[in-house]
Amino acid sequence: MALNLEQSTSLIVERARKLVSQLVEQRGHGKPPFLSEEYAPLVGIKRIEKADLGEVSATLIKLRDGDVIRVNRNHNSARQNFSCAHEIGHALLSELNLEPCIDDVEFRSFNPQAHAIARAKARERLCDAAATELLMPEAVFKKYLSSFGISINSLEWLANMFRVSISSTAIRIAEVSTEPCIALLWRLRPGTKSKALRLAWHVRPRNRSQGKSNYVPKQMLAGHASTLFKAYQSDSPVKSRRLFRLDANIEQHIPIESKGFGHDEARYVISLAFPER
Repeated sequence: MALNLEQSTSLIVERARKLVSQLVEQRGHGKPPFLSEEYAPLVGIKRIEKADLGEVSATLIKLRDGDVIRVNRNHNSARQNFSCAHEIGHALLSELNLEPCIDDVEFRSFNPQAHAIARAKARERLCDAAATELLMPEAVFKKYLSSFGISINSLEWLANMFRVSISSTAIRIAEVSTEPCIALLWRLRPGTKSKALRLAWHVRPRNRSQGKSNYVPKQMLAGHASTLFKAYQSDSPVKSRRLFRLDANIEQHIPIESKGFGHDEARYVISLAFPER
C-alpha cells in the first residue's frame, strides 16, 4: 500500500513512541531528560562516538555487528543529543522500510535536481519528527508544559529539563500546546548595515482552531525601534502585540512574547504568539 508523507510521519512517530515506552519500562520512570544514548542500544546501535566532523552534525555508520553514530564533538550537548536522535530516526526509517514512500514525494519544477532535493528534505523531516518524539515525548512534554505554563519564560526551563535547544523547545510548544501558539525565530538581517531583524521561520499551531489559517506576521522585518529589537538587545522577556495575516482577507493583532538568546553572530529572538488571548 502506497503511503504519503503524512502517513509515513505518523508511522515513524508511532515507532518512536514505542521506543519511549520501552525505555520508560526499562528504567522504571518517565521523567526527562530522554537521552539519545539511552535509546541507541534499543535499536541496535552499539556505540556513539564523538569526533570532529567539520560542518556535519552527525552520521550513522552501518556495520555488520551493529551501527555506530558519530556526532560532532564541537557542538553543544543539546545539539549533540538531537543530532544523535536524528540518526536514530534514520535507523527507524530503514526498519520501517519507508524509503519507497519518500521516493514517491510529489514535486513540480523544471530543475532536474528537484526530485532528489525533495526526497532528501522529506527524509530529514521524517527523522526530525522521530527525534522530536524521542527527546520530547508528546504526553510527557505536555504534562511539564502544563505545569510550567505556556510562556516565553518557560522556554529555558523546558529546554534544560529535556536537554534540547531553545528553538526545538519553541517548535514543540507550538506543536503540542492545548492553547493555540505560534513559534517564531528572528535573526539580524544579513548583508545589510541597517539594524533590523528578519523572520527566519515560524511554526503554526498543529491543531488550528481557525481552519487553514496561516498565522503569518504581516511585517517580516522588525526595525531598530521595534519591541522585538528591544528583546534582541536585552535578556529580559518583552510583551507586545503584532499584526498577523490569518488568511488572504483577515488580519488580527495578536499578543506576542519575545526574548533574546545566544551571543554575538549567533544571537536570535524567539517569539511565542497567542491567537486566542
